[in-house]
Amino acid sequence: MLHGTALAIPDIVPRESWELEFRSTHAIPSSTRREPAKGLLLYSEILNLGSPMRVLDAGSGNGRNTVYLAEKGCEVTATDFSDFALIETKRRVEEAGFSSRVSVVRQSLDKNILFPTESYDLVLDSYVSCHFLADRGWHAFWRELRRVTKNGGRVLSIAFSLDDEYYSKLLKDSPDGRLVCDPANGIWKRLHSEEEIKGLYAQYFAVEYFSKFEFMDEVLGKNFRRVIFSSVLKKHPS
Repeated sequence: MLHGTALAIPDIVPRESWELEFRSTHAIPSSTRREPAKGLLLYSEILNLGSPMRVLDAGSGNGRNTVYLAEKGCEVTATDFSDFALIETKRRVEEAGFSSRVSVVRQSLDKNILFPTESYDLVLDSYVSCHFLADRGWHAFWRELRRVTKNGGRVLSIAFSLDDEYYSKLLKDSPDGRLVCDPANGIWKRLHSEEEIKGLYAQYFAVEYFSKFEFMDEVLGKNFRRVIFSSVLKKHPS
């Protein structure tokens, strides 16, 4: 465990916190949203989504991105460690008629990912790596993403900026100026500056496209200016 203030910070946001968020709290808009992530839509044409592309949705949540990718013709592996999220992903996939294109797998991403080396054309990190709070866990996750991505393949990563209006107001209580805990659900998150996150990505992938993306979104009945980084990262042979 990391210790910054009187609060103990977990290495990764625990499964129990996500079960509560998905089942009842709904403080994170994407917990209930059906539309795919805006960062994914931003790069959908550049990514040339379609058959026979194999995609890993690493931390699929309620399945909103999985369904979108399957709709585009991709063969998708959706992983999560939340029971409720897995059930909801399966339900949405079946409802959309894409069961033949999607495998839903229970997987805790703080362990070695259970898929073969160089098995995916695209890996999606949609607001997932920001919940690895200890540096060692963050880097272990990214080493695994690199391992399972094919040479020449890509990772689409979406993360929050330090400038995000909702989360930046929590920085006054941050133990290190980048980790924040949302009092609405008790979930910790890692925020980034542009320079920092580009440097982190560059340790594992080439940064092919990078965007600081702003939009308005409603959180718990109030509107906030959300600020995210959406990045297309490419794997080159070592």
